[in-house]
Parts: sequence; C-alpha cells; structure tokens
Amino acid sequence: MKDILFISYFAGVDANCPAEWADDRLRTLAALDFETTVLTNYGSHLKDTTNTQIYKIPSLSSDDFKHELALRKQFEVVNGPSSWILKVIVRVFGTLLQALTHFLTRGGSGGMWSWVICGIPTGLWLSLTKRIEVIYCTGGPPSAYLIGVAVKWVKRVPLKIEFQDPLVGAETNNSNYKQRMVRTIERFLIKNSDLVVYVTRKAAEDSRKRYPEFGDRIIHNYPAAWDFDLQRDKSLNSKKKPLEILHLGTLYGSRNLDKFFRSLDKLYADGEVERGTILITNQGSVYTDNADEYARRDDFRLLKEKSRLEALQVAQNADFLLLVQHDDNRSAETIPYKLYDYANLKLPIIMLVKNPEIKELFPQYEDFIADCGDEQAIKDALSSAICGHRERQNIMNQTSEFSTLSVTNQVQKIMSFSL
Repeated sequence: MKDILFISYFAGVDANCPAEWADDRLRTLAALDFETTVLTNYGSHLKDTTNTQIYKIPSLSSDDFKHELALRKQFEVVNGPSSWILKVIVRVFGTLLQALTHFLTRGGSGGMWSWVICGIPTGLWLSLTKRIEVIYCTGGPPSAYLIGVAVKWVKRVPLKIEFQDPLVGAETNNSNYKQRMVRTIERFLIKNSDLVVYVTRKAAEDSRKRYPEFGDRIIHNYPAAWDFDLQRDKSLNSKKKPLEILHLGTLYGSRNLDKFFRSLDKLYADGEVERGTILITNQGSVYTDNADEYARRDDFRLLKEKSRLEALQVAQNADFLLLVQHDDNRSAETIPYKLYDYANLKLPIIMLVKNPEIKELFPQYEDFIADCGDEQAIKDALSSAICGHRERQNIMNQTSEFSTLSVTNQVQKIMSFSL
C-alpha cells in the first residue's frame, strides 16, 4: 500500500460536515491498511493510531486561530511555552493577517488562507522526512489544496484533490471580483493536480467545459459515508405511535419546511392523513424567519443538536428520513453528505431536492422524491410515503432491499486512478 499525505483543514471537528467527510476518508484508508500522515487544523481532536499520524497546525489570522483554540480547549488544557509563543505570534501578526485576508477576499471567504503559512513548511517537512507517495487533499477550505500543490512541486508525487462543493458554481461568489479570484484559484489547482474529484456528475461536467485541456484528470465520484452499522430498536415496530418523519441538520434560508408543511396540511384537509398520526422531527437548529410557526405546530418537535453518531442513533428509530435541499440552482450540482448517512440506515427517505442525479442514485425511493419547489409534487410524495406505508412491518420489509454505496469502493477508485 502507498503512503499518503492527507491534507484537510477540517478533520476531527464535531458537528462539521467537511470534517465528517474527512474523518470517513481516514477511517476507510485505515481499514485499507494505508499508512497515512494527516495535516489538519490546530483544534482537531484526532489522535494517532497504528497506521495514522496526526499533525495539527495553527492558522495565524487572529479570528481563525481563536476558533481553533476554542476547539482545542474542548478536549485539552492549552498551556506551556509552545502555546504561549504561538499566542504571542498571533497577537502580533494575527490582526494584520485578518485584515489582509478580508481585504483580498472582499469580506472573507471561509478559505482559512492563513493556515498555509504554517501548513506549507510543515507539509514540505513531512514530505521530506516520510516516504510519501500520494498527496490527497479534501475540503472544506481550499487552503488545503494550496498546501498540496506546494508539496507536490517539491516531492514530485501525484496530487489528488477532492472538492466537496465546487469552488465555481451557481449562486456562489456572485461579485465579479470574487468570481475572477475563485476561477483563477480553481484553474491553478486543476492545472497542478493529477486528479480532480467532484462529487456530482454535473459539477464535473461543468468543470470540464471550463477547462477542456484538463478534462482527462477531472472525474466525479459519489463519496458514500462510513457505515457505523447501527441497529434499529425492533421493539418500536410493534408499538402504536405516530409515523415519524425525521430530518437531521439545520434548516435555514431556502432549505426549510414551508412547502412541506403546506403540502402536509393539504393532506390533512383532504382527509388523506389523519391529524395526530404524523410526527415531524428536526434534529438540529432552525434559523428560518418563521421558526416560531414550526414550534406551534402539534405535529412538529425540535431536538437539540447532537454529535453525528448520537444523531444517527436517534434517526435509526424513525419511520422515514427527510432530505431537504436548498430551493435554488446551487442544489443542482451538490448532494448533501447526510444522504449517504441516511442510506446506511436502510430506512425509506422522503427527498425534496433539485439534483436529478439523486433519483438516479436511489431509484428505490422514486415515489418519495419531489422537486423542493413544487408543492403538488411534495404532496404526492408525502401521500405515497404516508398513505402507502402505514404498516410498520411493510416499511421494514421493503427497506431490506435498499442498496447503498460503498465508501471503501469510492476511496479505492480515487487511490487507483492514474493518468
């Protein structure tokens, strides 16, 4: 097996989707017996294992370092000469770096750009002192990719980068300045990489149209998620209770339940669904303008945020899982990572989405899939789910046939790719 330098700013951070993604990649690489050296942020809670070594590097911008320090204090006491020296450096230079970053990005971008100041020399040192044969970068913040490029220039080994979300896409970076800046960065990264992975077919196709000269190194690869092999509480199947439809995660902006609830209310009014027989649960925060209207509904409950594993343990005992995408064009080129967690639970999923690839990936849920902007389609999907699956045992029998993607196969595909 090849030795890998794995670079991701977010890894080992709770309640953070890019970190969950990176952590799943690391679990898979370990299961495949790769020797992996990890370069990640100063606040990561990851620890060394038999074949994985962790190096935690700080950002020097004051706002980014403050965030990392708060994360680190959650699991250890931060004290001693090295931490004092680091705090002095950040105090002296951090505000300047923060101001410079905000100026260059016109207000900030989430790129964690000051991380490269420590990340590049650390990455170079690791590449020269270890037998690194492949560099694998994944996002969040694109600073990880810049570190990967710098290491590749010195080490001369393949660089494989994975965009969890496209840098250039619909309804992102709307200002002309940011569009030019992001396109310049994207082109630089693709030109200097040996493999560029997008996680939807459309995102990869759009990238190949922008850079046809690099089309042979641009692929799409649906990521899949680590299967924690959770078991449903079978005693719930025989208990009379409301049919529970559960959504994991934050609701905000155009990713909301407004049309969902209007569609459900029509089913109540038409007599297709009896009030009191349905419970809608959101495990996470609600930041919509009408959150108080949700709270007043007698068929809705809000549960506080939990860690990923704790949330999945709650979700496994629902009758249906609910996926909601943003009701705008950005959703056509993305797939929420939680969908792959949902698939591993082997429960029926009601999907209010924009991306047609989702229906291709999960044809078994076709009757439960609707455009998130189409109330009639949502009503039809809810009717199919609720009215067609009132018997709990029917649900369990049908889900036994549901297939899932394998994260192991998807990682192996990335590792085996070569031009």
